[in-house]
Amino acid sequence: MLLYASVKSTEDKLPFESTVTTLSNYVAVLTSPATLPIFLNTFIFAVGSLAIGLPLAILLAWLLERTAIPARAWFANLILVPMTIPSLLSAIAWIQLLDPSNGLINVVLRGAFGMSADTGPFDIYTLYGMCFVQGLRLVPSAYLMIAASFHAMDPSLEEQSAMAGRNIAQTTMRVTLPIMRPALLAALVYFIIVVIESFDIPGLLGFTARIRVLSTAIYWATHSEVGLPDYGLASALGVIILGAALLLMWGYQRLTRHQERFATVTGKGYRPRQVALRGWTAPATAFCALYAIFAVLLPFLMLLWTSVQPFYATPSVESLARVSFEGYANIWRDGSVVRSIWNTTLIALATSLATIALALLVSWFVVRHRRSTGIWANYLSTVSFLPQCVPSIVIGLAFIFVYVRFPIPLYGTLWIIALAMTTRYLAYGSRATTSALMQVHGELEEASQMAGAPWTRTIRRITVPLLAPALINVFLWVAVHAMQELSMALMLYNPDTVVVSTMIWSMWQNGRTADAAVLGVVLILLSAMLLLGGHLISRLRRDASS
Repeated sequence: MLLYASVKSTEDKLPFESTVTTLSNYVAVLTSPATLPIFLNTFIFAVGSLAIGLPLAILLAWLLERTAIPARAWFANLILVPMTIPSLLSAIAWIQLLDPSNGLINVVLRGAFGMSADTGPFDIYTLYGMCFVQGLRLVPSAYLMIAASFHAMDPSLEEQSAMAGRNIAQTTMRVTLPIMRPALLAALVYFIIVVIESFDIPGLLGFTARIRVLSTAIYWATHSEVGLPDYGLASALGVIILGAALLLMWGYQRLTRHQERFATVTGKGYRPRQVALRGWTAPATAFCALYAIFAVLLPFLMLLWTSVQPFYATPSVESLARVSFEGYANIWRDGSVVRSIWNTTLIALATSLATIALALLVSWFVVRHRRSTGIWANYLSTVSFLPQCVPSIVIGLAFIFVYVRFPIPLYGTLWIIALAMTTRYLAYGSRATTSALMQVHGELEEASQMAGAPWTRTIRRITVPLLAPALINVFLWVAVHAMQELSMALMLYNPDTVVVSTMIWSMWQNGRTADAAVLGVVLILLSAMLLLGGHLISRLRRDASS
């Protein structure tokens, strides 16, 4: 439908109102004077974000997995805390910290160095400010992708490098990182797609600075301030993003075809061991602490501070006297806020359960029937992973076309948002359940069927209980991400289907800074409670089984 709309829809027509096939949308994209700045901004945004996020994640993963610095477990947990803070709220927090006129860090620096200027020295409303915030947002997820590979790598290769006279830095560059190539390439390709599809941070920071990237260009094409939405232009941009994402995935597959060259976990005396940093232990520990302060503590404290102020003001003795928690009481009196929280809860629950059910069926078919179906199992595996290559805002756009055109009463309901999110998160869910199902031998299911149990009872009584840890993890991951998702919800919601993320966006756009911060803190606490509850259930299951 996205491809269809890109050659059927025009500036003044929906794709189904025109029977003429045209490439005018692609011509408009390629010849418009606004296109080059958008592509250039997107390129700088992606490169800048990756240049900040990936080196930080690699360094933190190496320090926490391969060295013996103190408090490693605490730092590892702190690094993951920002995953409970939506990107939209991170952008709001960094606006409060680095706003050129009244941002806390700028005010402190001007006072400390006696600067006479009323603004600066930093400005968050720039392309580089967007790169900084997005780069910090990449670190927790990139750390999770990379840390396991660092932990599992056999240190004997590094020991041989050290015996040959190489220092730690030379060994890391010449031995460790080349061995890590598959994990690093996977992270690089995945996060290029993540940055290109990112809407929250460029939408909030770029809106003020009038800086547009591909994701925000699609949004503003479909939410025009004057005139009709230009779905043809948005579709053409969406197809371009989709093509770039598929090309990146193809490149990754080509670069990692011979994965056996990178294997270091073998049966020949493998023994993971940590590196002693000696004199560098204190600086390394200080670096981890500094990251935790800037990436975790400061943003959350700024959100909390803004939520207890009637209007935003830089922390001071005077503003301390205005601290009030009335905002937390008043927000529950707003019917639209209560409705958004209820809608968010329903969508998170429906998306999680639907993703688990669909991922389980895909995995069961792919793992248990690969020999008998062959090409069809591979086809299903590929198609279930394909949404990973499609940016969220493009999925939202495609869903508009599909469910406006076909007589299925989903458009304008909560369920179209839940279905779009299920589509987006199926790739993660199917990969997680497939990996877990591969560890469960099929003879257990065969024994159940030989005893006369139908397939549905076998899945319910045998397969699901054995896969429970993986299914709980998928449920938690999907639920937290569904609660935070903005771009798909922003494309598909209406006043009756508003969710917390779109409510925060609207509040911020309308100048309700304190209310947006209050609702943001509530969302963070809900996400944290969900994660803690999930971990508690997992621990109780382990205790019961032991």
